[in-house]
Amino acid sequence: MKKVVMLCLVSLLVLALSACNSTAEPTSGEEGKEVSNKSELTLQEVYEKAIERQNTLESVSADINMNQKMELNDGTEAYEMGSSADMTMDMVSEPLSMHIDGAMTMADPATGENMNVDMEMYMSEEGFFMENPETKQWMKLPSEQFEAIAGQTVNQVNASEQLKQFESFIEDFTFEQTETEYVLKLNAASEKFSEFILEQMRVTEMMGVTEEEQKIIENMKFDNINYVIKIDKETFDIHAMDTIFDITIDIDGKSMKISTDAKIAFNNFNEVEAITIPQEVIDQAVEVQY
Repeated sequence: MKKVVMLCLVSLLVLALSACNSTAEPTSGEEGKEVSNKSELTLQEVYEKAIERQNTLESVSADINMNQKMELNDGTEAYEMGSSADMTMDMVSEPLSMHIDGAMTMADPATGENMNVDMEMYMSEEGFFMENPETKQWMKLPSEQFEAIAGQTVNQVNASEQLKQFESFIEDFTFEQTETEYVLKLNAASEKFSEFILEQMRVTEMMGVTEEEQKIIENMKFDNINYVIKIDKETFDIHAMDTIFDITIDIDGKSMKISTDAKIAFNNFNEVEAITIPQEVIDQAVEVQY
């Protein structure tokens, strides 16, 4: 159970953003109508305006939906298991705080019946708190692990840092537009991009993953990666990020293939109220090492 949940969370960390330098190709709207509100901005210009907008955001919410299929072959037998996750996230930048709430559904390998796993997490200056889905006990990361995660989170949400990290992939994007949105697309199934994503995923080391779990991350091969990023034409808010990727993991003579379809819809821009961790969560939490 822990490994499956960990792999699903790792999959969410693969989501990201990037840019290019050509004008957007108009796409047909509803009922085949051509785009009348055509913009002449280049992708580089759109990206820079989106970066500028991101730097002014004080808060945002997101709805996250992820469907995942895992296929395991140990050389003698093959197993298949599906899972899905639906989560909501509220985030405030100053002071940095976050609340994630949702549920994951997966098949029990023994019975084939679906199991529902509730997930809830808080992060603020008070620390990082996560509810154990099996015991319902709230857990708190030690201060040194929390500081590492908080520092990495700041880097991940810093749009300027993301631009620098994706600079070498600029020419790989296609750029389209609808009446209301700019649409950025990337097919990134390359060794170069795989290495980049693995570097991003090493944030999991901050959470104290085991040596075995770290070995799983290091042995990941990205067979297919597709991004679709939608940016509002007027406000330059990022409306949505859709990601489809296939991962193969070969380890100790066993092969695992993970296919993921993740969709994130952003909303509530600059309208999230201050996130306060309930006092009962703080009082009941047990400090643990991961």
